[in-house]
Amino acid sequence: MTNKIEVDVTSAVRDFYPALSNSEIDLLAKKVFENWDYSEIYNTLLEDIYTYATFNNIDLEGKDGVEAA
Repeated sequence: MTNKIEVDVTSAVRDFYPALSNSEIDLLAKKVFENWDYSEIYNTLLEDIYTYATFNNIDLEGKDGVEAA
């Protein structure tokens, strides 16, 4: 099973600003897409994984693939 989170940036720009022209929407969507910083998404995912693991009594200790020296 694959779980994905996807965002259609063009649709999002259109949803937020429906009065923009198609060329304005395309330009803004392109710029947002090209300059997006994915680190915040990963930080949020990491926090959520920890929260749900704790809630569901899943021990994450030592399961991150990193070995202590």
